[in-house]
Amino acid sequence: MNVYDILHKKRWNKKLSDKEIDFMIKKFYYSEIPDYQMAAFLTSIAINSLTEEETFYFTKSIIETGQIMDYSQVPGIKLDKHSTGGVGDTVSLIAIPILATFNIKLPKLSGRALGHTGGTIDKLESIPNFNVNLNKEEMIDSLNKVGAFIALPLDLASADKKIYALRDLTANVDSIPLIASSIMSKKIAANSDIIVLDVKYGNGAFMTDYESAINLSKTMLKIGKYFNKVIGIIISDMNEMLNSYIGNYLEVVSAISFLKGNYNNFNKLKYVILSICSLSLYLYENYEQLQNNKELKEINIQELLDRYETKIIKKIDSLEPLNKFKEIIENQKGDSSIINDEYKYFTPKVIFDYYSKVEGYIDFIDTYNLGLAAGILGLSRKTKEDVIDNNSGIIMYKRLGDYVKSGEKLMTLFAKDQQSLEEALKIIENSIKIQKNYSNSIKYIYNSFFI
Repeated sequence: MNVYDILHKKRWNKKLSDKEIDFMIKKFYYSEIPDYQMAAFLTSIAINSLTEEETFYFTKSIIETGQIMDYSQVPGIKLDKHSTGGVGDTVSLIAIPILATFNIKLPKLSGRALGHTGGTIDKLESIPNFNVNLNKEEMIDSLNKVGAFIALPLDLASADKKIYALRDLTANVDSIPLIASSIMSKKIAANSDIIVLDVKYGNGAFMTDYESAINLSKTMLKIGKYFNKVIGIIISDMNEMLNSYIGNYLEVVSAISFLKGNYNNFNKLKYVILSICSLSLYLYENYEQLQNNKELKEINIQELLDRYETKIIKKIDSLEPLNKFKEIIENQKGDSSIINDEYKYFTPKVIFDYYSKVEGYIDFIDTYNLGLAAGILGLSRKTKEDVIDNNSGIIMYKRLGDYVKSGEKLMTLFAKDQQSLEEALKIIENSIKIQKNYSNSIKYIYNSFFI
């Protein structure tokens, strides 16, 4: 077996064996294949795609380059919730404590900010002393003691990081099988019983068109089938920010407010959270039957909401999920006093109110640019050494479809310094379109699939 023959095969779109795929990934990971040959391999995949079976072997080989989590010491069903990323995506901070009150075990391995999207870990680190670096023993102890943790992943699917870096350099990021294997290799290695995925679609998501979101979802479901996992996926809208609060500490503030029962102030966020929690509860309650059901099915999300929404709202109103969030914070050494005083550590350096210059309906929001602007205000890193300003961010007072008057406040910006504010304003000026008429229809959830 040699690299040249494998490259030639894939170039002419011939099916690769499990051994050939494993050879390429493992040899590249251990630096026995140069970047230029792996780049040619990835480009051939991006052009010719992979079969279902090839995608499974590709994912399997990546998984085998890292650890596989073992929660066998923790009784009960384990559920892993993941989002493909977006602007103002505060779902994990709220859904994890809600679901934990239903006796589901939630080992949540999260990442930092990537590009224009916020990172759950960065948000939690805005809570003083919150420890995101848990070892295996601490993770298992947290699941047994609290029922949940949110932490940085350990050495899972190690080859993925090296492959992703090369994909990024060679314009091969947007290949569906490569995206699916990247996400699912880490999810499978995390080794929960149930995986719930929120695939974002829209101008603020990595999947900008609906068909790509559908294809990615189906590919990930099929990978899950090969690994005998129960998986549910919703496709949710990211043509505007998910939460009106954008920023690390601001999103912690909004999560606490939501869990205190102020969920009607977060219309879109509420709908997505209820959808995620309803799908999770359905998969949890029907886990044994779904384990044996390998057919890809589509489910009406409204049917799940009709079944579970009242139960979830009652939980929130009881403040049990709020207390669970407090438990999670305390268990990971964070300062839980913010539960009673959520703005306690919010000390922005520069505050600027942004007003509408015209009258009409908000017809378009460039969510991608809004995320970039939030990063410029102080939420992004240009190098690993850069320090994030957790007090930076944006509060939006108007959303897609809202009517605004000239001179009405649209948002408040919080910046690390005046220069950052001025740079962000240049982007924001062109990020919101106000028209006399509203031309779009608002739809928060597009579809739900499960195996």
